[in-house]
Amino acid sequence: MSTEHQQYSIANQSAAIALYAAAHNIGIVRAFVDEGKSGRTIKGRKGLQELLRVVESGTADFDQVLVYDVSRWGRFPDSDEAAHYEFLCKQAGITVHYCAEQFDNDNSTTSNLLKALKRVMAGEYSRELSVKIGTAQRRLFAMGFWQGGPAPLGMLRQLVSETGERKQILKPGEWKNITTDRVVLTPGPPEDIETVRLAFDLYTKRRKSCHEIANILNQRKRFLGRTPWTIKKLQYLLTNPIYRGAYVYGKHDYKRHVYKYVPREQWQTIEHAFDGIVSERQWTKANEMIREEIKELVDSEMLEGLRRLWKRKGRLTQDLINAARDVPSAEAYKNHFGGINEAYKAIGYPSPKKFSFVGAISMERKMRDVLYHRICERVRALGGTAEREPRPGMIIINGNITVRVKFSTGHVRPTGQKFWFLRPGKCPATDILVIGRIEPPDPSIVDYYVVPAYSQIRGSINVHKHSCAPFLEPYHFAALDPLIDIFGRCRIPEAA
Repeated sequence: MSTEHQQYSIANQSAAIALYAAAHNIGIVRAFVDEGKSGRTIKGRKGLQELLRVVESGTADFDQVLVYDVSRWGRFPDSDEAAHYEFLCKQAGITVHYCAEQFDNDNSTTSNLLKALKRVMAGEYSRELSVKIGTAQRRLFAMGFWQGGPAPLGMLRQLVSETGERKQILKPGEWKNITTDRVVLTPGPPEDIETVRLAFDLYTKRRKSCHEIANILNQRKRFLGRTPWTIKKLQYLLTNPIYRGAYVYGKHDYKRHVYKYVPREQWQTIEHAFDGIVSERQWTKANEMIREEIKELVDSEMLEGLRRLWKRKGRLTQDLINAARDVPSAEAYKNHFGGINEAYKAIGYPSPKKFSFVGAISMERKMRDVLYHRICERVRALGGTAEREPRPGMIIINGNITVRVKFSTGHVRPTGQKFWFLRPGKCPATDILVIGRIEPPDPSIVDYYVVPAYSQIRGSINVHKHSCAPFLEPYHFAALDPLIDIFGRCRIPEAA
């Protein structure tokens, strides 16, 4: 279900399927549901993905699939995609029934023609709806209404009734609840407006680099919401026409879940849509300076700039590169040469291998091999069995317990705070996940997080050096001895 349309609400579809099952003496053993997901792609549809996984694995505990109607597979641009998913079920010996269709899915010529027609109609409905929504959004944009997304820094979203009466301010994440209401931008908190003006002044009047401005704003705790400033975020702020009072629409095209940037000359603009936070002159100057900085990069010019900086400073670091106004950012060198160390190598600057991306991977693999060997030897010494699997990071202990070993490398925020990402994943692939924390450049393990599958810990979590969320404390260990000891076995002496 992608919308709240009454016919396709989850409750109505479930009720229709239940009635069909009861009328045909079929027992429902499980349901695969995608609520609030677009049907134009399988991406993000965990329910359909899980159904296909179960069907193809041969472990299905059912022999029939009940679908509300043909369009529920998806409104794919290519109608053959929906037919393919139905065929996968049939290939596995599972019959597909359509509960709300007026024909039996019996592989007859009539049913096959009707299914093909309905699949094409489903895709065409989605295409026509997209065109209608795009036209409506452009019309509302021309009237000055905000067309979705969070408000820029220094602005707030405000509801407006169909009669033009201004209503309440929408908080982040809040949506309008009346379809006839519209949203406009209004000046935000004074401290946010002051932050925007300070960034423009530091850039255009005091000639600070984006890297220096980011450090200044972060040190003063003038964050972008709750996140620290980066060079990319600052460049977006300094080039956003909204700060000179212009409303721009159509900067990117979003089709088939892919964003494509539209050339600047094709943007739609309403000048003087509202009061600007900075003057037209200052905004234009900032944009001219940004365009000069982000002009098309040439390898020889980039490397020559890096040589000059090396000669001037006597050394090279990412902070020095970002602070220099006559060379591109460190991120630009990474993207252009495939890594900052590759750029260093091109000018002959010595770069220790252990700090390169390839060197870091090699070091992690060696540490993982050492940890594997240590766990296996300890378990065997306690009378258990331990074997490494071909898959990286996997160990089988005592023949039936799967243990996976991963590492998390420390990161440093612009504020100087150090943190680690723990990524147990969305679904447990093993019985026990061991995550060792590494604090570069020291090639040793700081401590461990031992996460069993039953913990229900999912997703991505960040922890600090000396603290973590209370729910993680039971899984935090200085060493792996407690984990290894539980796998020990002893022989029971035979009776005399």
